[in-house]
Amino acid sequence: MNIFTGAPLDTIFIWLAAGAFLVGAIVNASGHPKVRAGFVRLGFPFWWCWVTAAFELVTGVLLITAGTRYIGVALGACIMLAAIAAIVRIRNYRELPPPLAFLLLLALASVSGQV
Repeated sequence: MNIFTGAPLDTIFIWLAAGAFLVGAIVNASGHPKVRAGFVRLGFPFWWCWVTAAFELVTGVLLITAGTRYIGVALGACIMLAAIAAIVRIRNYRELPPPLAFLLLLALASVSGQV
């Protein structure tokens, strides 16, 4: 039995997770100098923001498509775990809350029963 029994709550979790990834995709796709510098600081090439944006866009679309939600959850989790690993590697723990929040939204979306 699902701990989140209300269908509207299930839908909210899925849409929040998808929205977070779509907003992340837009921010990263902007290629703003601060965004590119953040990727470089984490040890990635400056252009990696656009690769991440593409993965986040795909994740958002997969999350809102009923038959592919589980793939979206898996892809999103991989993206966020990679971000967390990169942040921990450089010991800049102040940057952990956003990827942890995204991971929490994915977890809530995955236990919603609609994956």
